[in-house]
Order: sequence, then structure tokens, then C-alpha cells
Amino acid sequence: MVEMRPSMIGETLYRIQQLDSEISSLRLRIDSLPGKHRLEETERERQSAEENLSALEKELHELELKQDKLDGELEILSEKIATEENKLVSGTVMNPKELSAIQAEILYLRRKRDEMETEDLIMLDEIDNLKEKVMEEKARLESAKERERLAKESYKKELAELEQKIASIQRERDDLKEELGDPELVETYEKLLKDKGGIAVVKMEGGRNCGGCRIEFTRTQIDRFQHEEGIFRCEYCRRILVK
Repeated sequence: MVEMRPSMIGETLYRIQQLDSEISSLRLRIDSLPGKHRLEETERERQSAEENLSALEKELHELELKQDKLDGELEILSEKIATEENKLVSGTVMNPKELSAIQAEILYLRRKRDEMETEDLIMLDEIDNLKEKVMEEKARLESAKERERLAKESYKKELAELEQKIASIQRERDDLKEELGDPELVETYEKLLKDKGGIAVVKMEGGRNCGGCRIEFTRTQIDRFQHEEGIFRCEYCRRILVK
């Protein structure tokens, strides 16, 4: 590999810095993509619909079990009424007191059956209403799933485009690091990049100030920077200075 001229080293480092800043900017864009927030919103909508549907189905199941139990009790009660009515008309019971007791029992059981049948009808109405709500919630869930699917497709497309740009920039960055041919310098750069909030290489501002910490250099420092070759670092913030 041909050794890079000193004048080119600074320019290459600054270009790598520009690429790193661009990568950082693109990653921030990824974090704030409208599609990402829309996807999160549709995920919440779908989860809400799933939870509501689950609660409604549980309520419906419990009510249907309760209604089935009531139907069973009604069947037993009707059989009991029929048994008592058969006693009344069979002629096997002749004692007036016993007959009166059977009649009273039949009246009591019929009233109880009427009450239970009324409760059963109310419960059937509630079941019908719940079934309708379940169907509505299922439709809402399907709609939420479709919106989530579309949001996911849109986000994946946006994300893929930005990741492709990052990968392209990363390849150029890696090629430039290779061209530098100085692993120690690259390591210094990478450490500064991490320690200095993503800004490792800066230019002199106004011919006298560090572009990183804004400190003003002495005339001697400025003259040395302007007339000597090599890599210079700010004596205060330690960032790499380029012309």
C-alpha cells in the first residue's frame, strides 16, 4: 500500500468524521421514523382489541355456563312439577290435607319456575348482546391487524432504505480507514469519537479557535498549525485538528 501523504491524512480523517456524522444522523432518523411510531400505535391498537376480545369471550363463556346450569335446573324443576301433578290426579292420594299440601307445592314450584324462566330469558338477551359485541370486537381486531400489517410493511421499507444508505457510507468509511494505513491513528480516532460525543475531528474556526471546544489558540500555536505538517490535537479538548 502506498503511504498517504501527511497533507492527505488530515483530509481523510475529516472525511471519515463527516461520514460518521452522517451515519449518526441517519440512525437518529431511524429512531424517529414516523413509520416506527405508527407501527407502535397500531401494535397498541391490536393489543387493545385482543385484550377486549379476550375479556368479552371470557364473559360470554361464563354467562353461557350459567345459562346452561339454569336450563338444567329448570328441567329438573319441570320434572318435579310433573311428578307432583301426577300425584294430584292419580287418585293415589286421598287425604285432603296431603292433597292441599301437594297443590301448594305445585303452586310454589310453578312460581319458582316462572321466576327462573324470566331470569333465563334475560340471560339469553345478555348472551345475544355479548355475542354481538364479540363479533364487533373481532371485526375491530381484524381491522387493527390489517393496519398493523400495512404499517409494518411501510416501516420496513423506510428502514431498509436508511440501512442501505448507512451500509454504503460504512463501506466508504472502512475503505478510507484502510487507506490511512495507520491502525494506531485509527484507534485514537475511534476512542475520541466515543469520548467526545461523536466529534473527533474538527477544523480551526476563524483561523484561531478550536472547532470542538471553541478555545482560542495562541499566535505560536496557530503559526505551528498553519506551517507544519502532521496530525495536530487541541491541547484542551484533545480533538484532532485539520486544516
